[in-house]
Amino acid sequence: MTEVSAGTGRGLTPKAMRTRERILEAALRLFGERGYEATTMRDVAREAGASLGLAYRYFASKEEFALALYMRLAGESEEWARDGLPEGTVAQRFEAAMVAKLDQVSPHRDPLSALLARTLDPNSRLSALGEGTAAVREKMGGVFEEAVRGASDTPGEKQQRELGNVLYALHLAILLYWFHDKTPEGRATRDLVGSARETLRYLRPALRIPPMSRVLSRLAGALENVGMNATGEARKTDPDA
Repeated sequence: MTEVSAGTGRGLTPKAMRTRERILEAALRLFGERGYEATTMRDVAREAGASLGLAYRYFASKEEFALALYMRLAGESEEWARDGLPEGTVAQRFEAAMVAKLDQVSPHRDPLSALLARTLDPNSRLSALGEGTAAVREKMGGVFEEAVRGASDTPGEKQQRELGNVLYALHLAILLYWFHDKTPEGRATRDLVGSARETLRYLRPALRIPPMSRVLSRLAGALENVGMNATGEARKTDPDA
């Protein structure tokens, strides 16, 4: 898998980038309309008005369409987190990050729903916790770590990383809930985000108590054991991790 085909498309000319985006958008439309399994590369090429060979030039397999979408959304979130996170507490910044994430994924609900089963399959290259999506976890984990690090009530460095990991996992759980939410405009999911904010508002001061601090460390460690350690490779060599 090349960086051009499966990543962000860096290194392509503007014309080639437009072609790649046209093919990607065609694939995502078909995934939403027909489902992931029923859509073939030939279908995608036809929908995009491109030859089959050209489609394969930019995307070596159907899985790379999904990875490209994940990377696009994660990159947008990463950029937003640099400048868009409001000042406030951990709870307030987590809520802001989740609301922004829900607004971001809502237009892509159909293709993402079509791919959901693949992300939940631990043997799939698209598995939410697999090696194929490690770069996505790196970016999205950084969003929630930044939400903690820049908060007015941010904890110490070790707890920043641990709490960031836990919030990243919580965001995945909320997104899974959102996929099954049939309420208008995902109102139930947004109410759930508000409940999470209130829970964090009371939980954050409790992390100063040693027993609660140890619970956080154990929870973060358990998440890392299943690959939910967004920037875990750097942390393995961190003596404070």
